[in-house]
Amino acid sequence: MNDPNVLTARQTRVIPYLLAATSLEEGCKQARVSKVTVYGWLKQEVFRHELKRQRDELIERALDTLKVNIAKAAETLVKHLDSEQPHISLRAAQSIIEFAQNALEFETLEKRISTLEQQLIQQRGNR
Repeated sequence: MNDPNVLTARQTRVIPYLLAATSLEEGCKQARVSKVTVYGWLKQEVFRHELKRQRDELIERALDTLKVNIAKAAETLVKHLDSEQPHISLRAAQSIIEFAQNALEFETLEKRISTLEQQLIQQRGNR
């Protein structure tokens, strides 16, 4: 009898296919497992947890790769500002401005959230 708290070998084998596919159906096809079977597994806490854990790990690795290469990407954009082809320098300038605006918005939101958190902490302390 299978332990409901332990993944089967078949479930373990299928998870990478589900993560690599663009849809659940595609992942099932690639893994050669029926959708009905996978939907049944998704009702199991242990399977859902492991799928989420591996998905989170995959996302974390991808974000680490982006973080490592962000300086290089920024340098590339800055180099393209001086391109002799106007459409390239214009696109680089637009991208830099967009990224800077997004960064400023993010920074503003972080400050606002931090202020709200401090206010909540103070309110709780005054009770």
